[in-house]
Amino acid sequence: MLDLVPYLATHQGIPIEELAREFGITTAQLTEDLYTLWMCGLPGYTALELMDLSFDTGYVSISNAETLARPRTLNRDEVLALILGLEALQGDADPNHIKLGETISQLVSKLIGFLDTSVQQRVQAGTGALSNQRGVIESAIPSRGSVEISYHSISRDEVSKRVIHPLEFSTLNEVDYVLAYCELTTSYRTFRLDRIVDAKPNGEHGGTSPKMNSSQSGEKFPITLNVGSRLRDVVERFNLDVASQPLASRKNLNVESFTTDWAIREIMSFGGEVSLETPQDLRNSLRDRALRALSAYEGSL
Repeated sequence: MLDLVPYLATHQGIPIEELAREFGITTAQLTEDLYTLWMCGLPGYTALELMDLSFDTGYVSISNAETLARPRTLNRDEVLALILGLEALQGDADPNHIKLGETISQLVSKLIGFLDTSVQQRVQAGTGALSNQRGVIESAIPSRGSVEISYHSISRDEVSKRVIHPLEFSTLNEVDYVLAYCELTTSYRTFRLDRIVDAKPNGEHGGTSPKMNSSQSGEKFPITLNVGSRLRDVVERFNLDVASQPLASRKNLNVESFTTDWAIREIMSFGGEVSLETPQDLRNSLRDRALRALSAYEGSL
C-alpha cells in the first residue's frame, strides 16, 4: 500500500484492472487496499489530513498525498541491517522449513542488489558457524565433556588446535567468551567465541578437569611503560585505568598483560613511541626480539 501512493501520484486515472495487474494482486484485494488508504493520512485524521482517493468509476486517482509522493527507499545502513538480520534468522531457523529458507534467500538476494559491488562481496552475518560452535561447547558443559577447537590467537597471530573442558559462558562489552580448562596450556583460559574457528566433541565425558598449577594461574602481570606521542593508543590497547594514575608526564604508566608474547608484539607495534621500563626479564625478551628483527635486514640494502 505504501508503494501504491507514489505510483498513483504519477499515474492518475489509471484503470483499476491495470493497476491490479501492475502490483500482482486481484481487483478485489486492490479495492480493499484503496479503502484502507482512504482512511490514512497525517495526524489529526480529519478530512483535511486524510488522503483523497477516487476509484468508484473504475479509474483510480489520488490527491492530498504529497507526503508520500516519493517511492520508498532504503539507505545503505538500513539495507545492511536487514541483510544481517535475515541471515541471522536463517541461521537459527529450522532446516526442515525449506520454504522459509528459500524466501529468506530470495529477500537477501534482492537486498544485496541495492549495495555497491565492493560491499556485496563482504556482507555476511556469519551466525551459522558461530551458532554451531556455541551449540557444541554448550552441550559439553553439563556432561563435563571436552571439545576440540581451532582457535585464532591474536597475541601469536596463529590458529592452534587444542582440547578444552568448557565451564561457562560470559559476555563482556557485547562479546561472548567461554571459560574452559585448556589441555594445551594445562591451565584455565578464557576464549573469545568469535575466534573459535571450529569446534567438535572430543568424545570424553564424565571426567574432571585437571587442577590448575599455581604457576599457571593465567593472572595478569604488571608492566611499566614510558609513552611518547601515542598515549591514546596505549590507553585503548592496554585498557589503561586513567582514573588511578596521572597521564600528564606519560612516564611510568602502569598497565597489565596476560602474556609476554602479546605485550612484546604490542610494544613493538608502536615503533619506538613506547618504551618498556619493567619487568627486566620482559625488557630482555623485547630487546632480543628487536635484535632478531634488525638482523633480518642485514645485507638487504
